[in-house]
Amino acid sequence: MATPEDKSKNPPKDVSTIPPGRVQGAETVPPVKPKDIATIPPQTRKADDTIPPGKPLDVVTPPPAGTSGQVPGEQGQALYLRSINEQLMGWDDPRAMLKRALHENHFLLLCQRILSLKSGAADSQCFEVLLRLRQEEENLLPPGGFLDVAESLGMMAEIDFWVVRNLLAWGAERIRANPAAQLPMMCVNVSSAGLIDDRFVKFVRHELQRTGYPPRALCFEINEHDVIEYHEHAQKFISALKPGCRITLDAFGSVKVSFSHLTGLAIDFLKIDGAIIQNVVRDPAALAKARAITHASQRTGLRTIAECVEDKETLEKLRGIGVDYAQGFGVARPDPLGKLS
Repeated sequence: MATPEDKSKNPPKDVSTIPPGRVQGAETVPPVKPKDIATIPPQTRKADDTIPPGKPLDVVTPPPAGTSGQVPGEQGQALYLRSINEQLMGWDDPRAMLKRALHENHFLLLCQRILSLKSGAADSQCFEVLLRLRQEEENLLPPGGFLDVAESLGMMAEIDFWVVRNLLAWGAERIRANPAAQLPMMCVNVSSAGLIDDRFVKFVRHELQRTGYPPRALCFEINEHDVIEYHEHAQKFISALKPGCRITLDAFGSVKVSFSHLTGLAIDFLKIDGAIIQNVVRDPAALAKARAITHASQRTGLRTIAECVEDKETLEKLRGIGVDYAQGFGVARPDPLGKLS
């Protein structure tokens, strides 16, 4: 589920259009989040557009001369994934490399502060958990180049397992070191693969019990697109973790601004999509949309989080219309999880 975004997390949920100037672990490369990056509208791959698990990224014959150059379906997706792998990762065997990264802990967990904009907030200490591959960090590569490849290989759920296992181990160690310490609320992105995998939610519940990690200090972010496409799975996932864990609907407004698909879901937070937030200063329509979402959320008992907050002017606009929390490079940059005090 799970690399950093300025999410300010939109990973699991694509990194092809990350705003310039972001970095993870370095001042110039942005982190990405496990599933989709909050700033990017989710892109769902259909079954016929992906490479089946186990199938190598074969060299694909280019389209014949005289055609438009468009390579449809599976062939086009294979070309895209092969190009991404060659440019960013340079792996001969992506599946083997990802397996090795999971087994040998070559991933890094980072966290980005989610700032409360209201005094006396119930959850004043909140962070989003972001994921980075050590190879990216060490070579200053753009973050998240492995995510599209991992998704095509059907490995996103495995990444979700890794993120939860290592985050809860970190929390358990903190509790052992200082039993009186209160953990902040940590927000973890869930990939669509993790959402629909019944084993994942069972694993979460088992790990919470095994480690003693307080459930209320764990919040899962589910992308709006996944809630719409996999509504029944989302209901089951949320019900299985309630009332302990918290739930955020991520990238709200990226598909459409509608509260109808929240019916029957015990959501705690709405994270307003970055495409709306980034325009609230210069676009009255975006500001009106953010205000309306905030107002409706307050009336229905939901708290709002604005992602992709890049500057103080935007932050003050959001504070003025009553948004509860803000996240982005204008608030704080991601830091390694181990540095969290």
